[in-house]
Amino acid sequence: MSDTQSPMKAETLWLKYTDNDTATDRIFSAVALERNTAAVFHLGDIAAIGSNTGQWKDVEKLRAKLKEAKLPLYPIPGNHDYMISPEKGMTNFRRIFPEVKTTWYEVRVGSVSIILLDSNFTNLSDEELSQQQLWYEEQLFRLDNDPSVKAVIVACHHPAYTNSKIVQASSDVQKEFVPLFNKYRKCRLFISGHSHAFEHFRQQGRDFLVIGGGGGLLHTLRTGDEQIWDDLFPEKTARRFFHYITCEIQEAGIQVSVRRLMPDQSGFETPYAFLVPWERK
Repeated sequence: MSDTQSPMKAETLWLKYTDNDTATDRIFSAVALERNTAAVFHLGDIAAIGSNTGQWKDVEKLRAKLKEAKLPLYPIPGNHDYMISPEKGMTNFRRIFPEVKTTWYEVRVGSVSIILLDSNFTNLSDEELSQQQLWYEEQLFRLDNDPSVKAVIVACHHPAYTNSKIVQASSDVQKEFVPLFNKYRKCRLFISGHSHAFEHFRQQGRDFLVIGGGGGLLHTLRTGDEQIWDDLFPEKTARRFFHYITCEIQEAGIQVSVRRLMPDQSGFETPYAFLVPWERK
């Protein structure tokens, strides 16, 4: 999941409010009920303003749903989590998630390794940027040569590609993260948020997803001839939906399913699913 922050009043001046906080609550509740779940990942924008300590109380209530279901939650920060005072934002982040020692780390789920990266480049020092980049390449090299690993998923907050009219694709992610992702053969899926929509792109034979529909105000997308990148999602609507995704390890690869919150918020459906095979064809 990603972008579950409560809407800020200023945002509602140009984006439509659609009972967003209830949508986020529904998503956390649904994830807690997912069967056979090994881990939950949050790709950032957890709080609307990270330096506002009070807003993290709502985050704790949502996280409690996962704790009750005994599900581990692995988060990375988004731009909202650093907002206004990055230092205070990260103090709040680490208070809620004390187990997260750095904002870039690896999680292993069976035969799949998930590499979580911090794409808030302007909020990291030169030393931190260098450390993260070196660590990232070392991990991909190690995992590519580890016979127990079948595939690597790379995730960060800012998307390499998006057709959002509200936010832009990250040139830093394109420059720093994507080339290494494309270099190593086991890197199969790149997931991000930031754009409040679901989008699916395929570049150089590899899949890139945007999953920013966790409850923030939904974005309008460029469609048709306005598209910057070809979106593989078959419903060519300019405005998408609240959602999360599941990734299931199967014999042939990773089955990715989009879990869409229905318009009346009464339940979830799966409008789209696809298989990421272990090996590129």
